[in-house]
This record gives sequence, C-alpha cells and structure tokens, in this order.
Amino acid sequence: MPSFLLVVTLPPELADAGAGLLHLAGAGGVETRAHGELGPPGAPPLPEGTVELRGHFERRAEAEEARALLEARLGSAGRLDEIPEEAWAESWKRHFRPLRLGRILVLPPWSTEEPAPGERRLVLEPGLAFGTGSHETTSLCLRALDEALAARPGASVLDVGTGSGILAIAARLLGAGRLIATDDDAVAVRVARENAARNGVALDAREAPLEEVSGGFDLVVANILANTLVALAPGLAPKVAPGGTLFLSGILGGQEDEVARAFGPPLRERPRWRDGDWMLLTFERPIA
Repeated sequence: MPSFLLVVTLPPELADAGAGLLHLAGAGGVETRAHGELGPPGAPPLPEGTVELRGHFERRAEAEEARALLEARLGSAGRLDEIPEEAWAESWKRHFRPLRLGRILVLPPWSTEEPAPGERRLVLEPGLAFGTGSHETTSLCLRALDEALAARPGASVLDVGTGSGILAIAARLLGAGRLIATDDDAVAVRVARENAARNGVALDAREAPLEEVSGGFDLVVANILANTLVALAPGLAPKVAPGGTLFLSGILGGQEDEVARAFGPPLRERPRWRDGDWMLLTFERPIA
C-alpha cells in the first residue's frame, strides 16, 4: 500500500512552524533540508534563502488536509507525491534516533542504546500516528509530565488526542495511577495500544468523546491544534480534578492568549512554557 510525501519549500524563519504543522496534521515523520544540503537522487538544489520540508503520510486524505493547513497558515501548499511502502519504512529508520526527554529515553525498536541510571526506556514504532517525541509540542508535554509525576507519584492521568500513545505510555512508566488515553481516530487508538504492549504497560486507550470519560484527573494533557483545544474547552476543563493540573500544547506563538481565554476561570493559569515557535500552557483547578 503506498504512502504519501508532501514536499514544501519555505523561508528558513517558517521552517519550524511548517514542520510543526505537518506533524500536527498527522505526518508520521518530517525531514528538513537546508540550502546547500544534498537532497534525494534527482532533487534539484534549493534556492538560497529557502528550506525544504518533506512530510510523510500514510493516507492521502491527511496529506491533503496538511496541504490546506500549510496554505492557510503559511501561504504555501507544497507538492504531493506517492511513494512505495518500502521507501517509507527505510526513511523512518534513517531519521528516527534515540531521544532523551527528562527521565524518558525514546527509542525505535531497532535501537540497542541502553538507558542511563534512572531513565525509563520507551520503545516507539514510528508510523501511522502522531507523536515520536521529536517535535517540540510532544517534548514539552513529556517534560511537563515528568516534573508533575516526580512531584506527585501515582497521580491519575488523562491523555486527550493520544496519537501514538507516547505521552500516556510515558506517564505509566513515570508512575501514573489511573490512566486513560483517548483519540477520535481509530487507527491512533490501535497504534497506541500496540505501542503500550510493546513497552509492557497496561493502557486504557479509547476511541471515545470526552463526555464518555467519567471522573476527574490529577493531570490532564492535550497535545492538539489550538483551534481544536478551544473547541474542546467546555468538555476538557471539567476533567481536571480539584487540585489538578492541565497541560495544553500544539499551540503556536501568537495563539496562546486565545487558548488561555477559553480555559480561564474556574481554572487558574500557571507559567507558560516555550520551545521555539511552540507553547505549552499550564492551568490548575483550585481545591476550594
């Protein structure tokens, strides 16, 4: 079965934003080529002052949605190519490397790297669902969860829009108690379950709307696009238990105030985190 490659050329200052949009639209992997770097066989040299992004997608519909998102946000839709399945797999093996984020060491299945003392090994098969830890939004969430679970071992966790399951699996490895992961994509739920089994952890992953998830949680994390977070706010904010914390990511700089307004009182905003063009917002629900 073929996969799809979306190739877009952008000014360097838009490269991070473009890569992030490709990831958040569903790209399993994104390659970046700067001016002067060699490209794939037959690829022409890049013009000076440009960067080429190559986003890999399993489904044409997701790739087309990514094109529309890039055109709307950055003014460039790019070119969509069909590629053989083998080329997809080998490309991933070349570009997915071990990644250390707090106490979590994210590894592809073919890596033989050993965790350092105190690290938790998280094996992730790159593929159909977003979330390998390499993107700023995912790494921000991983670091936030690491800090929160170090301070509050056994905390209950809800991961909304779980994708590959990386955040939920990391939470379990870091000592979470009750743990639920949701996604509206059946493929993502299946991939999350497979990744959890690969790591030997139990994961309650569901294709279910928020209203079907009962109770409140000590920690709630949602790494989704900003407009989706705003739309989810009425159902997402009540999932934060008294004294609990909400982490929101997938937010480009300039979008944070709109998202913050949607999650205002009774939640109280805490300091914001930033990595490049991307933001993580933190909120707490007062105990009384």
